[in-house]
Amino acid sequence: MKAIIKREFLSFFRGITGWLFIGINLVVYGLYFTVYNLLQGIPSVAYAINGMSFIFLITVPILTMRVFAAERRDKVDQLTMTSPVGVGSIVVGKFLALACCFAIVVAFIAASPLVLRLYGSVSLKENWTAVLGLLLYGLTLLAIGLFASALTSNVIVSAIIAFGLLFCGYISSSIVSALSLGGILEKIIGWYDFTTPLSDFLSGSLSLKNVVYYLSVIALCLVLTTQIILKRRYTISRKRLTVSAFSLITIVAVLAVVVGGNFAMTKVPDKYSVYDMTKKKFYTLSDKTKNILSKLDKDVTIYCLAKKSSLTYDYEITLIKTLDQYAAHSKHITVKYIDTSKNPTFTSKYTDESLSSGSLIVVSGDKSRTIGVSDLYETEVDYSTYSQQVTGYDIEGQVTSAINYLSAENLAKVYTLTGHDEPTLSTTFTKTLTKLNAETEELNFLKEDKVPDDAAAVIIFGPQSDLSSDDVKKLDDYVAGGGKVFVGLDVLKSGDEKNLNKFLNDNGIKATSGPVAETDDNYYYQTPYFILPTVKDTKATTDVAGDLQVFIPLSAGLSKVKTDGVKFTTIMSTTDKAIAKNSLTDSDSIQNAISDTNKVTKESGDEQGKFALGLIAKNSNKGVVAAFGSVYTFTDQMNQQISGRNATLFSNVFAYLLPSDKGTSVSIPSKSIDATTLAINASSIRIFGLLFGIFLPLALIVYGIVVCIVRKRR
Repeated sequence: MKAIIKREFLSFFRGITGWLFIGINLVVYGLYFTVYNLLQGIPSVAYAINGMSFIFLITVPILTMRVFAAERRDKVDQLTMTSPVGVGSIVVGKFLALACCFAIVVAFIAASPLVLRLYGSVSLKENWTAVLGLLLYGLTLLAIGLFASALTSNVIVSAIIAFGLLFCGYISSSIVSALSLGGILEKIIGWYDFTTPLSDFLSGSLSLKNVVYYLSVIALCLVLTTQIILKRRYTISRKRLTVSAFSLITIVAVLAVVVGGNFAMTKVPDKYSVYDMTKKKFYTLSDKTKNILSKLDKDVTIYCLAKKSSLTYDYEITLIKTLDQYAAHSKHITVKYIDTSKNPTFTSKYTDESLSSGSLIVVSGDKSRTIGVSDLYETEVDYSTYSQQVTGYDIEGQVTSAINYLSAENLAKVYTLTGHDEPTLSTTFTKTLTKLNAETEELNFLKEDKVPDDAAAVIIFGPQSDLSSDDVKKLDDYVAGGGKVFVGLDVLKSGDEKNLNKFLNDNGIKATSGPVAETDDNYYYQTPYFILPTVKDTKATTDVAGDLQVFIPLSAGLSKVKTDGVKFTTIMSTTDKAIAKNSLTDSDSIQNAISDTNKVTKESGDEQGKFALGLIAKNSNKGVVAAFGSVYTFTDQMNQQISGRNATLFSNVFAYLLPSDKGTSVSIPSKSIDATTLAINASSIRIFGLLFGIFLPLALIVYGIVVCIVRKRR
């Protein structure tokens, strides 16, 4: 077999075919690599591989069309027919020669992530998973091309047949989606689909099911090719009928093994067969979710309002893979896809609201929760195209929350204090409470003698006028009895708030009267009053601990007041160079200070040192006051400035405050898409762009032409 591989491999490069195959593929890849990776700085070659995948429909038939067809045309196939080497060995040898030729292309592509790594953080594991997918995809196409070459003695016909077979596999998924096929027909056409498994690899998902699929198609094509040649080899045999029967039996047996093997793989749970190779583990469920699923004792059905084959965008593929993980980790979870074009009244059973394609309805018994597309994905406007771009996934957070909601007997109730001109909690943060399965209700002490007994927590959100002494007593009693209070302060409010400050002092917290300015320019954004604090690693900040994680604009400084039985946890703090500008006494003076470009200095009445911007005080009865110096931290506008991490902080704090014995208030943060691009300078773009896209491929093609001309002159 070694001799066959060597002879066949060298034959590709004695003419122009091999050089042309490698050169064209590298030209196309180089162009996509230059556009996506060098010019746009995308740290993944998956985009370039996806862009070039179509070119194999042309280059593979060119490479494979002569392998058997030319031998049959030139009547030299008799050597094959009479060779002492088995036909199967000949077929495998020729296929391995094709594979070696293709491996040269793959080797160049596999090296390109190393080039990108010179200019920033690049996940080699994720990139090489995409390259592995390309390798398996290409080998499958070569096996089909080899099969097509064995069908005819005309090389042009061989190329046309190969192109037709490859093109059908390339557009198979599009046909299923466009024609809205279903049932057995969808499965049959879907089986001949080469691009969907490739898409899985390109998205960073290493699936053993896809590996088995590609290898089984390769094996089937090699067997079919062998049987076609065997059929011709024994055409003049007296045992024609016996051999013919043997050939048919072999094909049927191999086909049964291939179908059975792929069917068996579909029964293997994804948690054993699918490996998440993405840098941020987009398709991997968190330990929190796995713990919840392990305790689930109710049947839950997740309905996705879309035909599965129609979900083709990257974010939709992420949705499918995440839902598959839920089904894989619990026998009580079932995922179903509903084609609403065929079942338009389906949603009316559960909700009156209009849900767009890709929304979810999570159902258990008589209870249900709807999850709209806007809740599953974080988006922002790309002003270069004026279109919405997905910047993060909150699929796990929303689905786990819904499962918790359906499993809970009672939900935690959070009261928001009113009657003091408090601003309304913005949409993102009200949705965060809903995600934590907390019911919200207003609390007005003019109507209530105390904090209601069913209160899991009370929110005091930026009151513009002071609380009354009676309000403070009710809150003090509530905290003393083990209640939880969340306080957001507003330094721009008009007038003094002595009673609110008294409530904080009663619970061991002191707030400055003016805003804090951070004088270390590493820890603020644009102005010293817009602070990027250091977030401590605590139970309430596990997902946002560290520097430059959250954004705190216009914050009062907080400090501890020694109080019997009270223990403190600092959430986040400034550096020791910060100044509390108590000399700024009203909104106008603060606004003027923000716009002042001069360096902030300490004046009479100001304080300098390290200040807490978020502080938790917990008494001996487990009563908690969680105070934050800036109510503006928890607004949609400021949350967007920091890619949603302020909302993650809010979620973590309330997951800490709300009763854990109910098991419903679990904080699963959204997973932001890493938008970091590589900083590649112009000279490097020119060098590597020309090298990968023009010089190297063209050099190979020109060398092949020279070799061909020289051989003909001989």
